[in-house]
This record gives sequence, C-alpha cells and structure tokens, in this order.
Amino acid sequence: MKTNLASLLLSSTLAASLLLSSQVASAEVDLGENNWSWGKDDVLGAGNLMTANSIKAALAAVESGEIIELSHDVAVGAPYINPIQTPYVITLARTSKNMENFLRDNAGATNKVGFYLERIEMTTHVSTHIDALGHVTIAAELYNGLDREDAASDIGLNHNGIDKSPPFIASGILIDVAAYKGVENLEAGYAITAADLQGALKKQGTKIPKGAIVFVHTGWGKNFTAKPQHYAHTGPGIGIEASKWLASKQVVAIGADNMALEVTPGEDPKVVFPVHQHLLVKQGIYIIENVKSDELAAKKLYESTVIMLPTKFKGATGTPLRIIALH
Repeated sequence: MKTNLASLLLSSTLAASLLLSSQVASAEVDLGENNWSWGKDDVLGAGNLMTANSIKAALAAVESGEIIELSHDVAVGAPYINPIQTPYVITLARTSKNMENFLRDNAGATNKVGFYLERIEMTTHVSTHIDALGHVTIAAELYNGLDREDAASDIGLNHNGIDKSPPFIASGILIDVAAYKGVENLEAGYAITAADLQGALKKQGTKIPKGAIVFVHTGWGKNFTAKPQHYAHTGPGIGIEASKWLASKQVVAIGADNMALEVTPGEDPKVVFPVHQHLLVKQGIYIIENVKSDELAAKKLYESTVIMLPTKFKGATGTPLRIIALH
C-alpha cells in the first residue's frame, strides 16, 4: 500500500510538473545553442551523421556475428507514466474457432481454416522505444525551428514524425556507469555527470566515435519487470551537463536502461525533461528509452554494431523499437 501510495503521489507530482510551460524550463536551465546545421528542410537531425562509409565501417567491425537483444518485450504490464501515458492493452479480436465458423458460414470454406487477429491499444512510447525529433517542444519551437502551430494536426505530426527518422546502422558504445561506481544499480534520482561518463569510458578503455549510438547502463533496468511502476516514475539518468557532453561527441542517438534517459525527478523540480529539450529540439539527437543493456554490461561488450529500424508510424512521436547489437 505504501508503494502504491508513493507511486500515486509521484505520478501526481510529475503530472503537475508537466503542466509548467517550456518557457519556464528554458528560463531556468541553459539548454545550449541550436545545432541545426543540415539545412532548413532537414528532418533527419543527427541521423545525417550516418553515411554510406560509416555504415560499411560499422558492419565491417562485426567479428563473431553474435546477436545481443537490447529490447524488452512489448507486453501487458509494461511500465508507463500515469496519468501522462496509457497502459499497453492487447486483446484477441478474432479467434481460430470463431473465424473457422465465420469462414465456413460466410465464405463457404470447407478446409476448417481459422486464424487469430489482435487489437492493440498503446502509446508509441511503450517498452523499448525511440523518440521522434518532433516529440518535444521548447515553448512553440520544435527541432529545426518548426512552429507547433504548423507542426502537428489531429492525426499526428506533419514534420519530424518517426516516419521521417532513418534506419540506424552505427557503431554502438556502452557506458557502464553502474560498474564504474561499483554498484549493481545507481540509486533513484542520481544525476549522471559528464565526469561519470568520462570516468567510465576511461575505466573501460573505450572512446566514442563520431556518429555512434551511445547506451548508458545504470542498472535500473532490473526493475522494468519486477517493479514496473516504481521503475517508470523515478530512476537515475543523465543530467543536462552529461547531455551536453555527449552531444559534443557528435552522436546519432543516446539511450539508457531507464524510463526517460534523464534523471527522474529532475535536478531542478521546476525544470521538466530538459535533456529531452536539449537533445531532441536543440541537437536533433534521437533518444532511446528502456534499453535492455544488462547482457552487454554482463559480457563487458562496450563496443558493438547496432541496428535499429523504427516502424514508420506516419506522424507518430515515437515507436517501439527492436534493437540488436552485433559483436
């Protein structure tokens, strides 16, 4: 009961915080300069850093061909931020038996054919997923200077939806901050600093190449299934300083084994999701959440080749994502 009450209170606090205008956020935190360097019509953002040569180099780096799954199942019970998000629901809309009868009676089928069809209700930000560049605003502004009055309609984003994101094939870098700190998992509310990232990379003997996809391992992912609502409403994550440092490395995307990539609650309770504003709006860098990074961390596979193919939901602000790392 105490856990449920705490989750409810935290949910209410988060919901109230989200009602603050992004103007307040931008006034209270330095989000840095815009990195809109690919032209006024660009919709790829940091996806432009992936080139034919970088993709060939990433694939050539594969040694054993071992595949490591970096995605959780999309399933009933997946964490969600209440009341901002809705839970994932799946039901069988058609079953083998009723379809066998239907096809026999209405189509004259004599071969006892039946099949199953499901109906799914979800936010696209469920389980392991990627945020579209149009997911977040700073006041009325989206990535590349788009105005929200023109950027969206009742049926989704007109620009910068997930359908505009590229397929991703790039060098993958794991930064195991939990191991660097000597713990199984970082504590809820711990804001990862640039020094933490630099220290972990030095300990691992790893560098971040231009155009990489970076995964930050906090250990918090152990709660994804075990304590889904606790997992969703709090957790360790990167702070704004760490976000800026990673952006300076010219990465394509940044993910973590937590609900929001950034620390929750934030470093300043009056500034909500500033890392999202910095990366998506200011930098055009994609955000990946709920990454299943435990196997990479356990095997100390700090460098890999990462492949992720966002489903092209037209106008959507994100999509569940299957990610694989090739060793």
